[in-house]
Amino acid sequence: MAKSGKPSKAQQESARARLAAERKKAEADARRKKVFGIAAAAVALLLVVVGVIIAIGMNRPGEGAGTGYVNALREVPAETLDAVGYGSLDSSPARAIPGGEVQMEDGKPRILYIGAEYCSYCGFTRWPLTIALERFGDFEGLKPAFAQGRIPTVSYLDSTYTSDYVAFKGYEAMDTQGRPLEEISPEDQAIATEHGMTGYPWLYWGTHTSGTPFGSAFTDGGYMPGIPGDTIAAKMLDTSTPESQAILGAANVTTAQICALTGDQPSDVCTAPGVVAAKQVVR
Repeated sequence: MAKSGKPSKAQQESARARLAAERKKAEADARRKKVFGIAAAAVALLLVVVGVIIAIGMNRPGEGAGTGYVNALREVPAETLDAVGYGSLDSSPARAIPGGEVQMEDGKPRILYIGAEYCSYCGFTRWPLTIALERFGDFEGLKPAFAQGRIPTVSYLDSTYTSDYVAFKGYEAMDTQGRPLEEISPEDQAIATEHGMTGYPWLYWGTHTSGTPFGSAFTDGGYMPGIPGDTIAAKMLDTSTPESQAILGAANVTTAQICALTGDQPSDVCTAPGVVAAKQVVR
């Protein structure tokens, strides 16, 4: 006969069974939590990766976006430029510097550009500026890029420019995320400070400065943001389009501005009908 107060054998076995069942349930719960935690971490990591890919894609030409426009900027036919003249620009954005003098480098007039890869106005400006400079020399290492607002453009970072007529220095001071990218030399920073640079882009011609070149001719049309560069380049070569009137008109005005520095050399460029027409709006 069992002693009073002591659980019976059946009761002991029932208790052990309950403990085993509870332990088994606890282990199952722990496994589920572990699996859920791993899955949640994987999803979080995937979202981070996707976000990075999207961020990169927003500032680089995507698959199928086309990069042929970079070469198109270097090879605009002279007759196409002549047909446009000053296009949709009725004045030059350059402002005269009282008492300003042409800055020389290696016996050639020097042009200074300070911009940023993220800057939308820089994105617009590099189209006509590149076309104009290619008429006096050659770029190497130009890269396709997107400025803020999905504006296809080029970057001057790590590019080189050679010319018998003009010296050009182009800085990309900030990257597409607004972080410091290219250090401006102390000498060029002093020039920018002396002449009141307040933002990007900024051009210094020695005799003139340009703050936000060609703004309204590009922003009023609204035809560049989100459009593939190759599509814009194709329309640019059709002189009846707003793209052509803005981009090539600005390129001729910029060319006329450079001709004022070089003494109208080379003559075939500086006496071209499109440039002669653009000289009417250069101050």
